[in-house]
Amino acid sequence: MNFFGHAAVASWQTRAPGFVLGAMLPDFATMIRTRPPGTRHAGMHDGVLFHHVVDDIFHDAPVFRDLSHDALAFLLERGVTRGAARAVAHIGVEILLDGELARDAGAREAYLAAVDAAGESELGHFIEWRDASERARFAALREGLESRGIKREHSSPEALVYRAARMLNGRPRLALRTEHEPIVRDWARVARKDVARRAPELLAGLEGALADRSSRRAAAGS
Repeated sequence: MNFFGHAAVASWQTRAPGFVLGAMLPDFATMIRTRPPGTRHAGMHDGVLFHHVVDDIFHDAPVFRDLSHDALAFLLERGVTRGAARAVAHIGVEILLDGELARDAGAREAYLAAVDAAGESELGHFIEWRDASERARFAALREGLESRGIKREHSSPEALVYRAARMLNGRPRLALRTEHEPIVRDWARVARKDVARRAPELLAGLEGALADRSSRRAAAGS
């Protein structure tokens, strides 16, 4: 699940900025090419833990597996290299799902509030980056996300190709070749309808699995 997706799902639990920010923090670390940082904020720490729980459930969900399998088949049949096809099939479905989650005003507000609160004057000083370089890269990322906002257009086929190419750049086995970008765009134009159709089932399954896990933990602690 992409960082905005994690914010949206975290907001089902609470819209507290610390928790929502923590749920995105592992993805933010990946985006600045480093390991996840520590945190001295309890809510943020809980959000980081929630991130991993959500990923485990989401990536094992039958609907996500179906959509990723269909994407991989489409891309391989049209000549996209296997490494890039696997990567795009995974992150592409997540980006398209962001477009559906972005319909929810509450999810958008929770995300924007968390990004805003991630500044050094608020929650940012609780994040334990390893050095000044990581802190500076995160500050630049946060500023970029804040100015960009969140819109469904960020999951358009054209935006998806741009984002996927940037995410995979510098990774020789996964990098998307320029000549394969039109193929990814064609896939996204077809797949966005499938993702929109199956998103309610996928999200309902995720919500149910989270509720079941919470109930089991409560029963174990009683």
